[in-house]
Amino acid sequence: MYRDISAAVMGSINMDIILKADRLPEVGENVLGSDYSYAFGGKGANQATGLVRLGARTKMIGKVGNDANGIRLTENLKNNNIDISGVATDGTSTGLAAILIDKDGRNRIIVYEGANTEIVPDDAKKYISDELDVLLVQFETNEEAVVSCVNEAIRKGIVTVVDCGPAKNFCLEKMQGVTIITPNENETESLTGIFPADEKSILTASRMLFERSKARYVVLKLGERGSSVYDGERLEIFPSYPARVLDTTAAGDSFTAALALEYVKSGDIRAAAVMGNKAGAIAVSRVGADASMPTAEELINYTTK
Repeated sequence: MYRDISAAVMGSINMDIILKADRLPEVGENVLGSDYSYAFGGKGANQATGLVRLGARTKMIGKVGNDANGIRLTENLKNNNIDISGVATDGTSTGLAAILIDKDGRNRIIVYEGANTEIVPDDAKKYISDELDVLLVQFETNEEAVVSCVNEAIRKGIVTVVDCGPAKNFCLEKMQGVTIITPNENETESLTGIFPADEKSILTASRMLFERSKARYVVLKLGERGSSVYDGERLEIFPSYPARVLDTTAAGDSFTAALALEYVKSGDIRAAAVMGNKAGAIAVSRVGADASMPTAEELINYTTK
């Protein structure tokens, strides 16, 4: 489906610890958990896994620590057929995410960035090579590395997809002319001061992001409502697909991977948003980040039940 596409991800690589409970604790409260597990994660690594599961040749650019988690994470990337030549291993300590999940699949996440913030911009930029078709970045690494890699890709005419997670007031003006900028609801609010609650606020926020980034397309991830696409003239909303929600972790990463590859393949941003919605629906029906990513065959054969 996407086997002729060459992709790279510059982003975070984390070990996740997943804690489950019937409900999430209030401030100062202890809640008994029902289960816990470890999983391979980080928005960058999740998206790299998502890309390779869909068939793309994928390179990971990032940094881990020279510790047990770093070794396990890089081995996992290799086992997933991801090129790790761009992953440095001399960070102070590997990134970690603590993920709390309630019985309805809703989560809260605390991220320790660790080595992800130590990526050297000039070192990372070296891996943005001419043969790439698409570069994906997120905001779980240092801003200078993100800006450097994105601008190098723009200069080389490579499709650039900027996932605006986690929520922060990132200086979008440093990256003018990206192909797709795609925040979720909370990230949209952090960047614009507007929560995309309805069509009017979705349009207002999208216009603001469009002007700030000079992007070709603004694609908002709207959770259970689906996604929206704004091209500078018209706003369209694409409803989500029904799914039995077990864990929303990495649903956005799955969406972004499918969105990027379908856009590179077809050049149709609307078809890309629909494919992203399908990938997100599959991801929320599974527990974990790495394990939730769909294959190309699953996307092709996806039907609502």
